[in-house]
Amino acid sequence: MTAIQPPNVAVLGLGIMGTAIANNLEQDGLLSATWNRSSKPGVPKFKPSISDTIRDSELILILVTDNKAVSEILDLIQPCLSTQHLVIQCSTVNPQSNIGFQQRTEKTGARFIEALIGGSKGAAIARKIIFYTGGDKTQVDRAQPILAKISANVVYVGEVGKASAVKLAMNLNLAMQIEALCESFAYAERAGLDAETFFNVLKNNTAWCRLVDYKEANLRDKEFSPQFSVKNMLKDIRLALETDRTDNGLTLLKAAEKIYSTAEAAGLGEDDMIALYKLLNN
Repeated sequence: MTAIQPPNVAVLGLGIMGTAIANNLEQDGLLSATWNRSSKPGVPKFKPSISDTIRDSELILILVTDNKAVSEILDLIQPCLSTQHLVIQCSTVNPQSNIGFQQRTEKTGARFIEALIGGSKGAAIARKIIFYTGGDKTQVDRAQPILAKISANVVYVGEVGKASAVKLAMNLNLAMQIEALCESFAYAERAGLDAETFFNVLKNNTAWCRLVDYKEANLRDKEFSPQFSVKNMLKDIRLALETDRTDNGLTLLKAAEKIYSTAEAAGLGEDDMIALYKLLNN
C-alpha cells in the first residue's frame, strides 16, 4: 500500500508569527517553501520568487499585516493558483475583506479558508496558539491536521468572515485588559507597593487571569520587546471600530483607541502592548 503523503505547506509573510510557524512546520517536515517581501534568508526554505514558493505547495498560509498586504499577495499569486491549492488566510483583516479575498481566490479554481490566530510570539513558538477557522467545512477539515500540529486548538466558527469577527472580538477584549493591568500596576507602584506584593495579591484576586500570568514577568522586569505590538493592536482596535454596526457601542474601546494611538505617537508602536505602562509614568 502506498503511504499517503502529507501536504506541502508554503508560508507567505515572515514576521514574528510567520517565522515561528515556518520553523515549526520545518521541524515537522511539512514546509515546502517560504516567502517575504523583503529577503529573509535565515528562515527555512526561503525563496525570493513568490511563484516558485507556491508552485510545489498544496496549502498556502498568508501571514501579513493588513488588508492591503493580503490583497497585494493575492495579486502576485492569483496567476499561479490552481485546483491543487488551498489558501489559508491568517492575517487579521475585517470580515468583509476576507469574503472578497475568498471570491478572488476561488475564481482561479483554488479554495480559501480563514484561520485567524489567537496568541502571540511565545505561544506561536511553543505551538500554543489558537486558530479560529472559517469557511467551507470540507476545506477546513483538509487544513485541520496541519493547523493542529502548530497550535493548541482549532476552533471552527462558521462561514468566511465569522472567524475574522471573533478574532477582533477577542482582541478588543485583550486591548482593554492590557490597559487595565498597566494602570493597576502603575497605581500600586505610585502608592509605594513593590512588584512582588502587587502580583502576589493579584494572584489571590478574581482579576487574575491567563493574560496577567503571561505578562507578569515582563512587567516586573520592564521588558517591552514585542510579543504583540502596540501598533498591531491599534490596527485591530480600529478594524473593530470601523466594522461595528452601531454608533453607540464600544465605548471603552473608543477610549482604548485614544490610549494606543497616544502610545504609537510617543514612539512605542514597535514595543509590546504592555509598553502602555510607560505612558503612566511620564
